[in-house]
Amino acid sequence: MRTHTLPLALFTALLISGTGCRKSADNQGHDHGHEPKTAQISVWTDRYEVFAEHRAPVANKATTFTTHVTDLHTLEPRREGMVKFVLRQDESVTEHPQAAPARAGIYLPGIIFPKAGNWQVTLLIPTDGTNAPVELGTIKVYADEHSAEHAEIADGPEGVSFLKEQQWKILSKTEPVTKRRLVERLRVAARVRAKPGLSATISAPVSGQLVMASGQTLPQPGQRVEAGQLLAFLKPNFSEAGAKVAEAQAEFATARAGLDQADSSYYRTKKLAADQAKSPRELQEVELAYKSAKARYSAAAGLLATFKQAGGTSSPDAPLLMELRAPIAGVLNSVAAGPGEVVAANQPVFTVLNPETVWIEASIPESGVARLSKAKDADVELPGDPGRFTPITGDGRGQLLSLGLEVDAATRAVPLIYETANREGQFRVGQNVTLHVETARVDETVAVPDSALVEEGDQLVAFVQVSGETFEKREIKSGIRDTGFVEVLDGIKEGERVVTKGAYAIRLSSISGVIPAHGHAH
Repeated sequence: MRTHTLPLALFTALLISGTGCRKSADNQGHDHGHEPKTAQISVWTDRYEVFAEHRAPVANKATTFTTHVTDLHTLEPRREGMVKFVLRQDESVTEHPQAAPARAGIYLPGIIFPKAGNWQVTLLIPTDGTNAPVELGTIKVYADEHSAEHAEIADGPEGVSFLKEQQWKILSKTEPVTKRRLVERLRVAARVRAKPGLSATISAPVSGQLVMASGQTLPQPGQRVEAGQLLAFLKPNFSEAGAKVAEAQAEFATARAGLDQADSSYYRTKKLAADQAKSPRELQEVELAYKSAKARYSAAAGLLATFKQAGGTSSPDAPLLMELRAPIAGVLNSVAAGPGEVVAANQPVFTVLNPETVWIEASIPESGVARLSKAKDADVELPGDPGRFTPITGDGRGQLLSLGLEVDAATRAVPLIYETANREGQFRVGQNVTLHVETARVDETVAVPDSALVEEGDQLVAFVQVSGETFEKREIKSGIRDTGFVEVLDGIKEGERVVTKGAYAIRLSSISGVIPAHGHAH
């Protein structure tokens, strides 16, 4: 006989009940006392949950063990494949293989124990090329029917009855309650905005018609553009065009004359200063004047350069065109008009956005500012994806930019700004999000996922699995919250199994007042 090494189960409970159809605290008035007493076994490992029901076994007589097997990785019933029951008493070992479930998740072996006494029972479930053992504990076997009928079998736990078939249908999930390191976080509404300098709007300087150069097409939203890239031309209205050109030419002429004068004065003064005929202060003054004139000339030349002849020709008959160029590199976010359309002066034509870095802005209530004196890390919860938290700080993602120094007189709030990388495009500019900002409070404490808690009036409740098909409703006193977890101050103990998926369905079952019909034999 092979020896199997058994891993330590995460949590194991051996429960012995009075009847298969329990009378729960939430479902009173149903008398099933005529039914034979059955024992229940509920065991959880890191991979499987096994819930078995059986009558008191008699030696050398087949006893049906109604055995429910749930894969805790998928939350589904085991639908196919054999399992093996291994019975041990002292040196005696007996195996009982069961080829397949009678129906999804339910095996109905008729196990024969060779003699009376206490037997250790192990269920072996073939998994990933090996046998995953589940210890079902000690089973007492009786010598005859009379002894079995008068066996002392205690009533099982009372609570909300929710059958395995129901659990499998909604893929309910329970998890052992553990202690976790929780950092208290302040939960506030926030908004995503473009980082200044990484968004730009290209507007029409005058009214006119949008045109494209020969052989070019209008760039489309979502297209990547580079700084200085030509997006389109604007053919101004005649009257406005003439006035704008005249202004640009006049400014250019004035700037060029000023630069010529400043240039001459600068080099003359520089030469005299070298001969010590001018003081360093005088040289500095004319140098500053020269740089100023040069900057004005460059600006005037750039403005004049925006007025181009069609196709780059200098033909006097060619229409005057103005260039519309992208001032920054990024993604073309919007296009307001197409070739041939007329746009008004100052009308936005293109917007360009560089979304790789964004700001997350929030307003912190005055009462919460003191708790954020050391605020650094934060997470964002996106709309439509509750319970999923995206870090925006640490590991090169981003940082806290500012916690305002002034309380707004109207809102009694302080602005808070984070800058974060957005390389994967998970944030959209203008998007409303929920910001979870860390405070200075840190505790190592018993905690459960948010999903385990259900609101019942003004009270939070959770459901603890006390056997395979029985759940106990607990009122919860909660503490601090931290990215999907809630501190439990009272109501649940470490090591108990709490429902983390499907809790609301179990609550509905608890208030329905109806005992669900069993989908399998007891």
